[in-house]
Amino acid sequence: MNISIESIKALYKIKLEHLLNNLLKKNSWNFNTKDKAELLELILDKIINIEINEFIKLSDIDLNYQILELFETEKISNFLASIEGIKIKRSNYDIRHKETLRLFLREYFELFFPDLSKKMNFETAQFLDKELIGLFGGHRITDALVLIEMQIEDKIEWILIHWEQQSERQKFFEERMFHCFCGIYFQYRKIVFPIAMFTDSSNWEKPIPDIYKMSLMKYPINDYHYNLIKLKSFKADEFEILANKNPLAYAYLPFTDYSKNNRPYIKAVAINGILKNFKDGQKQATLMSLVEEKIKLNDDEKKIYNKFIDYNNKKFKEVYMFNSLEDYLLHKGREEGKEEGKEEGRDELLSKLIQYGILSGNQLMKIAPLIGLKDASKILDKNNGLTLWK
Repeated sequence: MNISIESIKALYKIKLEHLLNNLLKKNSWNFNTKDKAELLELILDKIINIEINEFIKLSDIDLNYQILELFETEKISNFLASIEGIKIKRSNYDIRHKETLRLFLREYFELFFPDLSKKMNFETAQFLDKELIGLFGGHRITDALVLIEMQIEDKIEWILIHWEQQSERQKFFEERMFHCFCGIYFQYRKIVFPIAMFTDSSNWEKPIPDIYKMSLMKYPINDYHYNLIKLKSFKADEFEILANKNPLAYAYLPFTDYSKNNRPYIKAVAINGILKNFKDGQKQATLMSLVEEKIKLNDDEKKIYNKFIDYNNKKFKEVYMFNSLEDYLLHKGREEGKEEGKEEGRDELLSKLIQYGILSGNQLMKIAPLIGLKDASKILDKNNGLTLWK
């Protein structure tokens, strides 16, 4: 039985309208009836290209992903930008992954692409954030585009690294990566090395494709590959060994594969390794925040964690001194205030930690009386909502 395009569109509209309403509510976006109807039509114009059999198979998560992807297309991005007060939020946690790449680009490539790292001149690396946003709209702030000099055979050439972090698997992801590749290559006409790093905790029964092919019958048209890094596919003991030579592996250790019972041990190893090997405040705090966010111990696990640290305090002397992120921030706040000799030094440090997304509002309120901060609201107001309230 043939179904008319009008009937298909009506079916799609019922499903998408429900998801769009939830998305608008979740982000506290106030659309009037006319604007919401126009946005829905813009989404439908694109989604209608999906075959009905495929559409029916898509979960709400997959469809939400498709909607958010469409928000980044030029037409819908411009429409959203025209509505006052509408801003697409991005997870500060995802932004910290990008910040890790920026701070540890050399170590990142030495860890995951050691053969390429030997040919790259990391002193020449330029992060083209503004250019990337200009290409794909103002919502891709968690992606990275890096221009870097590299020796290829006997020549020195400039190449581009397109990097993306994903916190969950999505259908059509390979197509999305291909779209990005096309836009970047069209703009720059340079070799584009694409990387997608998945930080989710699931064990994939079926890997997502790392290739996007296109053909017309027997005639091949396109054969695009990207480099997929699935951290959960690495064994934790492998990363512990790698961390002996490349301490950045400590930060990614909590994202690897290990039994649930080992969570307190993995967290202890990761934090101790970070504190021991990275003394720079920003670098250390960024990596610490990744571990703290990834492994949030329950009360029983905290008891095991603390007993383990106390019993092995010589081996884990770094984490023994800083037994939590709050203790770490407390220490740094006191240290900075003492060095500066005035409250402004302490407040400036706390503001920076908030701006980096490392310190939340609740954490600031918790440690404020311990460091002599009488009015934490001034720092929160100064950062205009950049704080994550947990």
